[in-house]
Amino acid sequence: MMNDTVRFVLSLSIVFAVLIGIVRFSKVDRSYYPFLYRTFLVLIVEITARILFHSGEPRNFTVVLNTFSILDFCLFTWMFHNWRLFNGNRTAFLSILGAGFIAWVTITLVVSDLHVPNFLFRMLYSIVLVAFSVNTFNRAVVNDRRNIFRNPKFWICLGIIIFYTFFILVCLVNLQLFKQISTLFRQNLQEINVYSNILANLFYAVAILWIPRKKNFLMPF
Repeated sequence: MMNDTVRFVLSLSIVFAVLIGIVRFSKVDRSYYPFLYRTFLVLIVEITARILFHSGEPRNFTVVLNTFSILDFCLFTWMFHNWRLFNGNRTAFLSILGAGFIAWVTITLVVSDLHVPNFLFRMLYSIVLVAFSVNTFNRAVVNDRRNIFRNPKFWICLGIIIFYTFFILVCLVNLQLFKQISTLFRQNLQEINVYSNILANLFYAVAILWIPRKKNFLMPF
């Protein structure tokens, strides 16, 4: 089975996207800024979580991941809003953010505790992100007259669909309702999720290479 050190090293595949993002940050279309912020945040979280996990206080490791879950949802939702998935409707965008925040507070702080993994919220927001990505992916395939493989939205949505689909399964089997599922099966799912994360991170790096240059007008946010 894969040990924690190997998992951590493989998780650092996000570094490729981070380095390309840093180099291109000042030049790219502002609508992709939430995605770049999210990429930088992932690297910070991976390193911080690793340090906390081995600090003798593993509960703090869970706090970091629980906090990241709401930030991850907000940044991706902001990105989809910039891409006009909600037709530029700011009210719809803020309503979705508000609903996500209420769900996070309820599941993470009210029903449970910040030191307990919020698998239910992680599963719910992953389902939402996959739905957003499938919608955007279909629009890109149907409407984009350019080479689809040069469309950063194509690569980002593909990465989200691949990673978060497996992540939904990982969260599902860790819910209290499915505690009877064998530990070995959970570990196998988590290993698959590690590899899907690598693939998604590589797709994100390719996407950043194809992000168009900054426009002369401000995006709607």
